[in-house]
Amino acid sequence: MELWAAIDLMGGSAVTLIQGRAADSTVWKGNPLQLAERWENEGADGIHIIDLDAAFEKGSNEEAIEKIIEIVGVPVQVGGGVRTEERARDWLESGAARIIIGTMAYTKPRVLRSLLGAFGPDRVVVAADYKDGEIVTRGWKEGQGTAVEAAARAFEQMGVKHLLTTSVGRDGTGSGPDLEIVKILVRETRMGIIASGGIRDLKDLRSLEEAGAQGAIIGRALYEGTIMLSEARRSAT
Repeated sequence: MELWAAIDLMGGSAVTLIQGRAADSTVWKGNPLQLAERWENEGADGIHIIDLDAAFEKGSNEEAIEKIIEIVGVPVQVGGGVRTEERARDWLESGAARIIIGTMAYTKPRVLRSLLGAFGPDRVVVAADYKDGEIVTRGWKEGQGTAVEAAARAFEQMGVKHLLTTSVGRDGTGSGPDLEIVKILVRETRMGIIASGGIRDLKDLRSLEEAGAQGAIIGRALYEGTIMLSEARRSAT
């Protein structure tokens, strides 16, 4: 299972929000590039970056993200506020290994198809952020009226290969991942399921792997030290 180290950016700093609330954030020490290099050195398979300022339409952390892409040697996937085809293409052409499409995948499916055709399904990740089983978009503020399972099946039919699932109610809380949704999506689709939200420790990682997840996004647990990437790597071998 792939282990992706999360760097969520707000105001130039790495932060962790609780359930997506900007007012309820923890700011972590170290500049984003130093953190990316640290996670790479400790064994992360990739760096998962979300530009929260862009997601909330309050600015951008573009320069910091570009620097991380330039310096680190592991894949970097970028999301947050990617709401036009031009923006998505810019990131992919600037060296991002993958682009994460959230709101745009639901509101502009034509653009999603265009990106899949131009760059291939390995470089496009669709975000299935959900609350109480329903897909939410626009910084987790707008419900789509669609169940996460139904959304997943629709995206698979469009040719999506990688689906990033985030349980909004668990995100940043350290309450454990939503294993049931992961199991359902693994059983009902052939997509690679990348799980995010609530991951606490090595036991959670093992449970996700047993559930069939392709990857896991680790945030707060890394910064608080309840998961050590080097230990997770040894545990997986």
